[in-house]
Amino acid sequence: MIKDRILKIKKLLFTMLKIGTAGFGGGTALIPIIEEEVSVNNQIIDGDEFNKDVIIANITPGALPVEIAAGIGRKISGITGMMLAATAMALPGSFLTILILSLINQSSHFIVSQILFASVGVTAYIIFMLHEYLKNTVKECRNNNMGAIGILFIILVFALTAGKEIYQLTGIKNTPVFDISTVQILIMAFFIIFYTNGTAYKIRLIISAAITVLYCLCISELNIIPIPYAIWILRAFMLILALWGLFTGINGQHIAFDIKPFKRFVKEEIFWFAFLLIASIPALILCSESVSFIGKGVVSVLMSFGGGDAYLAVADGLFIDSGMVSYSDFYSKIAAVANALPGSILCKILAGVGYYIGYARGGLFTGLCVAFSGFICSIAASGGTFSAVAYLYERFENMSIFRALKKYIRPIVAGLLLTVSVSMLGQNISLAQAQKCPVIYILIITIAIYILNIYWRKKETLKPVYRVLLSAAISLAACNLIQVF
Repeated sequence: MIKDRILKIKKLLFTMLKIGTAGFGGGTALIPIIEEEVSVNNQIIDGDEFNKDVIIANITPGALPVEIAAGIGRKISGITGMMLAATAMALPGSFLTILILSLINQSSHFIVSQILFASVGVTAYIIFMLHEYLKNTVKECRNNNMGAIGILFIILVFALTAGKEIYQLTGIKNTPVFDISTVQILIMAFFIIFYTNGTAYKIRLIISAAITVLYCLCISELNIIPIPYAIWILRAFMLILALWGLFTGINGQHIAFDIKPFKRFVKEEIFWFAFLLIASIPALILCSESVSFIGKGVVSVLMSFGGGDAYLAVADGLFIDSGMVSYSDFYSKIAAVANALPGSILCKILAGVGYYIGYARGGLFTGLCVAFSGFICSIAASGGTFSAVAYLYERFENMSIFRALKKYIRPIVAGLLLTVSVSMLGQNISLAQAQKCPVIYILIITIAIYILNIYWRKKETLKPVYRVLLSAAISLAACNLIQVF
């Protein structure tokens, strides 16, 4: 029994390290890659369990891939599995971030440009995986007799979120009518599901649809409804209706208090706090600013709804405005390197900011210690919030509201991933312009690697890790050849 558990933990660790190493594209983009590795290739957990972790992670602030990894580890080996899986997921990207930042302090930006060239191929691979997730979602919706509704959700989410990305790709200079963020989409989705109680009440559906349309008009890029404070009034009204829908869903249902899950939740929260405190001891001893940095790091995680770009704004306000790091160090070094590497941007940014704070106060070793505390802070805060939300979700998951979340979250995520794939194609174009490469050549490389991945997947001749490495190697070689000629 113990031997089987050790083998499962080893398999879990290896899988998370592999995903963390190949995980370009940010948190949401990693969902199909994690699913393929843990549910299909290695069968660590089944599809329903994975979808449950995705739901919880999407309604929890923090590093999404780290939270999903924590949820998977929790099912395999409790608290130990949570810690090991979350750490393994975040480690490769954060380690590379610190390594490259330390090299940049002593050398040129040549290393960063090579990583960017390799990322072109990895981006093509991830776009392919996102489209595979989309295809599987449509298939699953059809199997569940909700094919038309699922496809409608995907199209609506894509139409509302992809405005800026489509305009950039097509060269349109105007402001898109809609360019709604991930967090706004989730706000609307949760409002509809909670208010309607996950059922087809005609009146509630009409009211929720009307309010959602008004909300979209309020947050439109063109400021279609220019009424001061209208958005805040509407949000308050949506919150009231959502809570009322939740209350009516709970009312009449007997939800017994079970001490065992509560004890588990308390143990997990104590563990995450102790994990952060013990790991931060060297930084706290060597750098007096570590207390403030760790506190702000935890706050930044709790504020980090909306993905990587949203977290940059949070980190800007907490670390640059307070003078912990300079604007030039943050954007020209930390953010630039973090965006070029795999893994959660939240974990990489916190590690990078910690490195610069420590390096400025006590040199390389202090920088590494404070970077490590930032890295652990990102994991512990994400894991702690995930544990709290998971406890609440598991108590109420049999309610119709949460059954509806399980049903509709995948099409919503698929629509968001379609937008991410367009955004990632745009990133390759921006990379070409920044590196003074002809855009058409980068597009050809991206499309060629995408087609190769279709072929490799169809023939099943290569494991995913080799497909990633080959995609990166092809783009690295091709981009350098373009630079030479």
